[in-house]
Amino acid sequence: MIINSNKVTPEFLDTLKIKDKAYFISIEDYKGFRIKVNPSGRISFVTYARIKGGGKPRTITHGSKNKLPFPVAIDLHIQSIDLLNKGIDPNLLKKTKRDQFYGSIKFIDLANEYISSKKLSGEHSDQHSDHNSKYLIATKLKAFHEDNIENITIEKLESWFRNNKHTPAASKNALMLLSKIFKYATATGFYHLQNNPVSELKDSLFIGNQKTSKKQLDLESEYSEYLYNLCDPMSEYSLNPITRNIIYLMTITGLKKTDILNLKKDQIIENSHININRRKSFIQIVPITDDIQSILEHTNQYLNSEAKSFNNDYIFYNPVTKKPITNLRKSFIKISSSFDWNLYPEAIRKSFANICDEVAIPRKHYYQLLGIRESYIPHSDGKLEHEQINKLRDSLRCVQDEINNKCPLIVPGRYNRISDLLFS
Repeated sequence: MIINSNKVTPEFLDTLKIKDKAYFISIEDYKGFRIKVNPSGRISFVTYARIKGGGKPRTITHGSKNKLPFPVAIDLHIQSIDLLNKGIDPNLLKKTKRDQFYGSIKFIDLANEYISSKKLSGEHSDQHSDHNSKYLIATKLKAFHEDNIENITIEKLESWFRNNKHTPAASKNALMLLSKIFKYATATGFYHLQNNPVSELKDSLFIGNQKTSKKQLDLESEYSEYLYNLCDPMSEYSLNPITRNIIYLMTITGLKKTDILNLKKDQIIENSHININRRKSFIQIVPITDDIQSILEHTNQYLNSEAKSFNNDYIFYNPVTKKPITNLRKSFIKISSSFDWNLYPEAIRKSFANICDEVAIPRKHYYQLLGIRESYIPHSDGKLEHEQINKLRDSLRCVQDEINNKCPLIVPGRYNRISDLLFS
């Protein structure tokens, strides 16, 4: 397409069609000036012309329409044509000046610039940005603060990773953030090498670890990491909110997977407790604590927004198919990625039982919370049942308090509970 420059207005640029392949619009009164429309939707201004003396045409990119007004782009085009006519390549001139400037930029400055840009654009929440800045960059990546980004080599990363192997989940998240900073540096011209050393490190060190058949989390060395992965502060695993809520409910109640997946609304009794039928007159009762209530409320709000006015008897269901959730395998594989074994629902249940032992709740409550047949509370509407439920609720709160204490992301005064991290 060839048009006159007087037709180029912000409205014209906003109405350009996006196609599967990039295409150009030439401006007839400015030879060599083009508007490039990318499949991603980015619209940029470029000069395409030969340098004095011949050779292949040079492409000089001036910037995108979001950052560069059209009249300024025309001025840059005229300057570029003038340089080309003098036998000077504008790209080489820009690169020389950039190298002198970018060579003085430290990693910490570039990292802070990345965090700020993502926060200002709305891509990262305040919570996400604070975690990246105050923990991953300030603490985990502190060793690279004074380095120029081109001096961060795979050898340095290997040494750093070995020194931080005692915190594998946090170190992996720090590496993922570092990889994004490398990509940002490349896109903005701060980094000119072709390779991303973080990708090379992942290929050479810890991708493809063999999984074992272990089925119980170590409360000292693994449980905190599991909670970190479940909270997923770096959005590394992109867990579906519904399956995440199911696993979180499993974590703080010790309920079996099938009981949660088959949980229906009529099993919730007056926001006091959950009834799970076992056999004949025996009913397992799960008292509703604040943490459980937050799960139920968030799940209801999410499904109402995703499934519109659709009404379902099940607490947890797929908002697209409107059918109950049947499989958690993919989600468990994601949050198991930092372990050398795959987590299973039974492992989460066993960990809950072990924490019940740690806090030394009454043995009868231990059996009731885990749903052992002989200890179900018979269903009745009397005062005795109400007192039993309240006492059982107190024991469950003690267990849930200990689970929260084991989460490494808890910040007193701001994130007092895992629920605050997941649902705030």
